[in-house]
Amino acid sequence: MPRLPRIGTVWLSIAATASLGVATAADAPKSSRAPRPEYPHKSMTRQEHGVGARSYWLFEPAGPTPERAPVVVFHHGWLAWNPGVYGAWIEHLVRCGRVVIFPRYQDDWTTKPVDFLAYTVEAVRDAFDVLETAPGHVRPDRDRFALIGHSAGGNLAALLAASRDVGLPCPRAVVVLMPGEVLAVREPVLEQIPATTLLVVVAAEDDLVVGDLRARQIFAEATSIPSSRKKYVLYRTDRHGHPRLVADHLAPTASFHDLDTGDGPFHSFQMGLGETNALDHSGFWRLADITFEAGFSGATLDEATSNGELFRHLGYWSDGHAVARPIVGDDLSAIPRVLPTNGLRLILCSPRKPRPAGASPK
Repeated sequence: MPRLPRIGTVWLSIAATASLGVATAADAPKSSRAPRPEYPHKSMTRQEHGVGARSYWLFEPAGPTPERAPVVVFHHGWLAWNPGVYGAWIEHLVRCGRVVIFPRYQDDWTTKPVDFLAYTVEAVRDAFDVLETAPGHVRPDRDRFALIGHSAGGNLAALLAASRDVGLPCPRAVVVLMPGEVLAVREPVLEQIPATTLLVVVAAEDDLVVGDLRARQIFAEATSIPSSRKKYVLYRTDRHGHPRLVADHLAPTASFHDLDTGDGPFHSFQMGLGETNALDHSGFWRLADITFEAGFSGATLDEATSNGELFRHLGYWSDGHAVARPIVGDDLSAIPRVLPTNGLRLILCSPRKPRPAGASPK
């Protein structure tokens, strides 16, 4: 029997806001020590809808509440369905004025990977229905729709972008971070991601969980997207000062206890490692913000980032030393590989070669 949604408003006090900040060590990067931005919205509302793998969280800007807003679907990593694991990033997205849909897509570890996409589509369609018809909600702007995903959720975001005729808007922008493929699927094929979509695929230098295999596959197989509209980004570890900026698989997590549901099989581990630092504020979050706004305005990534330059700058340490610059480009042969080359899969599958454009699945 469906349960009633859990509803609440998150009012961010000075203390709560401070808890989202980065470490304040003397030699922390200047970009991470800068004052937090004045967000246009002081708070956000949250509701949980549905049951099990079909459930999802809705986060909407408030204080003030906009009449209409762009929509971002945030796909979590494997077994990380507690929104608190990514809570600081979700809070940033929402207080900037976006509605965030956070589909669960896993009831528990036994949920079959082949069902992830179907559960996600069902959840997101239902979320749009709630936003468009239920009283008291921010109405969704279907012309400003974007996807973001980390780990297994990164792969899922790419598959959702390639899904046709599922009753969802065309994504204007897709940001895929450290994608991992639990089970290879034949459809949808990534060449079906619309040519008008902006695509950013992110890998991390010290990602020992999934490596870069799936990241490279997604970038290479999205053949309909011209090079001016997609970028591959390799973040690098910087231990010059403190806090250390480690570009590993869990770097995009950013825990926020106000959004912690207490759920998840590795709850303490996931929440404990979700540090927020310059890789978040000046890296992943800024990269996504730039990509989304470019997609919503119709600009290419080359135009919006000065051919990738805006993605490369992460600020400076307090001694003036530049934070290690990500490698950004569209020529995969010029970007270093990340081991393990086959990544880690719970179900072993043979790596696939990119399918030529126009080829049909066998």
